[in-house]
Amino acid sequence: MSSQVPTHISFVLDGNRRWAKAQGLPTLEGHLQGMENVMNIGGWCGEAGVKYLTVYAFSTENWNRGEEELAYLFGTVFTKAFAEKFELLNERNVRVNVFGQLERFPEAMRRGLENLIEKTKTNTGLVFNICLDYGGRAEITKAVKEIVKKGVGADEVTEQMVGDYLFSAGMPDPDLMIRTGGEHRLSNFLLWQHAYTEFYFPAVFLPAFSKKDFDDALEWYASRDRRYGK
Repeated sequence: MSSQVPTHISFVLDGNRRWAKAQGLPTLEGHLQGMENVMNIGGWCGEAGVKYLTVYAFSTENWNRGEEELAYLFGTVFTKAFAEKFELLNERNVRVNVFGQLERFPEAMRRGLENLIEKTKTNTGLVFNICLDYGGRAEITKAVKEIVKKGVGADEVTEQMVGDYLFSAGMPDPDLMIRTGGEHRLSNFLLWQHAYTEFYFPAVFLPAFSKKDFDDALEWYASRDRRYGK
């Protein structure tokens, strides 16, 4: 594999329900299998030398899903992941962050995630950002509001300043964005940060995304000529 490895990979976790349907499984089972595969993806990133991984786990728009699906996501998938599965992240020296808001989630889920963040805050390996109740437009709006509250004049606002008020402040923008499931859109994900990101859209669903699929994505990225407008 090429030695040209992205510093930061962003990932839209898509295709869980379609994968389950294709396997003849209950639709909600796809979410659990997909979340377990996120652990594999994090491990592959660490092995490849990727420094930052940002995953789109639950958007501001996902609140519009059915009550049964939301209850399963919060009570089983996320709670189990944060309290049990992601414990391995600490053992792997991974530092966990959250992009978004946690207030609307159930207490058990919040507590598990907050404990994980606290436990991993001094780790020095892969930085793993989990986007929860996250939307790119909401993030930019929040940044603008905070700048206005500071009393900053219009002529004083710079791109650097706006970036400093985003959830990703202090981190490099993603070099490579991977969206599984075959859809070709951003879906309100890191709208500011993806300005010069390379987009990769494999048709494979998240639960079936393999190490070979990951390596193929890195090979594709290494073939790109990133000119940044030059």
